[in-house]
Amino acid sequence: MENNENEFQNNQDSGSGNGYTQDSDPFANVNNNGYTQAPNSGYSMNGQPAGNPYGQPPSQQEGQGMAIAGMILGIISLVCCCSGYIALVIGIVGFVLSLVVLLQKKPGKGMAIAGIVCSAVAVISIVSLMMIGRSVSTEELQRMLREIENAQ
Repeated sequence: MENNENEFQNNQDSGSGNGYTQDSDPFANVNNNGYTQAPNSGYSMNGQPAGNPYGQPPSQQEGQGMAIAGMILGIISLVCCCSGYIALVIGIVGFVLSLVVLLQKKPGKGMAIAGIVCSAVAVISIVSLMMIGRSVSTEELQRMLREIENAQ
């Protein structure tokens, strides 16, 4: 009997004789606490793909960042439209960033449209204020100031 048991163990260890081979140890993934760890196959224990928990690819963050930047620059240029050339440059940069997001069809379309609208309104306002300011001569400006002083 003892010889038969030894022969059975030898056959089982080598994987020959019975046609059944065992590729891996079923308890290889057991940690010290007695729990089985998930194999490293890209999936979590519940069968869901491992990785980004929200299901969004990381490339969407870049497009949204550009859209947010365009919208913020458009709002800043609209608020600061009386400051002149600085707001004009900020408005143009905001317009270009927002336009790039729309043309490349990246996510953040609503923010890009808001950035285009704010930037366009700011640039038009700045250019019109500069044209009005340049059309008034210094003599006319001094005359208007004297009339205001006399009215008080």
